[in-house]
Amino acid sequence: MRISKITFALLITLLITACGKKQEMPESLSPKTTTIDGNMGDYYEVVEGSYDLSKISSEFVFDVECIKNAPAVTYTKLGIGYEIYNEDGKVLDSKNATLEDLNPMSSYEFLNLKEGEMGKIKIWLAGWPDKLKGAKTFKIVINTRAEEGVNDICNDTPDDVATAASSSSNNWDSILDEYEKYCNKLASLSKKVMAGDMSAMTEYASALEQAQRLSDKLENAEGEMTAAQVARLNKIAAKMAQSMM
Repeated sequence: MRISKITFALLITLLITACGKKQEMPESLSPKTTTIDGNMGDYYEVVEGSYDLSKISSEFVFDVECIKNAPAVTYTKLGIGYEIYNEDGKVLDSKNATLEDLNPMSSYEFLNLKEGEMGKIKIWLAGWPDKLKGAKTFKIVINTRAEEGVNDICNDTPDDVATAASSSSNNWDSILDEYEKYCNKLASLSKKVMAGDMSAMTEYASALEQAQRLSDKLENAEGEMTAAQVARLNKIAAKMAQSMM
C-alpha cells in the first residue's frame, strides 16, 4: 500500500499552519514563455494557459505539447528545472535541471508523446509556499540522457518488472522516524505558543524548511508502504491532531 504524496504533504502542511501564520499565495501561474530550455526544447513546449497552484502541497502540474517526435531511445536520466518570476520579472524560486537516474518504474508519460499530442508534467516547487508570494509566471527546463545498450522497459517481462519493484529499497521507516520526530517538535512548539511563549514562533521558519525536506524525501522514496507502515503513519498523525486540540 502506498500513501499519496498529496495526502502526506497535507499532513505536514496542516501541522505547519497550526504553528505559523498562513502564507499569501497566488492562485495560479502562467508560462512566461512556452519555449522549454534544455536538450528537450526542440521536442516539447509548454501549453499556454493558467495553471493552479496547490493550497495543500508544493505540487505543480502543467501541460506540454510534443511539437516534434523525439528520438526513439530509452532515457535513463532526466532533469526538470524551473524558474518562478514575479510581475517585474524577478526570479522568486528556481531549480536546476540536474540529471537524475530515471527509475523504470517512474511515471513520465510525456516522454512517450508523439507529435501533436499533449500530456502533463508534475513537479514540486522547492520554495513553496513562502517564496511564491507575488509569483506570476514560470519557465521550464528539461534535460535528458539516453544510454546505449539499455533495454526498453516495455521489453521486460512482468516477472522482471515485479523483481525490480521488490528489490528497490524501502526507506519509509526512516522517513516515518523523521516525521514522528517532526510532529513531536511541532506539538512542543504548539504548547509553548498556547502558554503565551511567543518566542516559539521564531522557530516557524526552520520548521517550514524541515517540512520541505520531508516532502523531498517523500518524492524520492522508493517502494510501497507496508500495512504496518501505513498504520504507524495514521497513529502518528492521530497523536499529533490530538495534541493540537
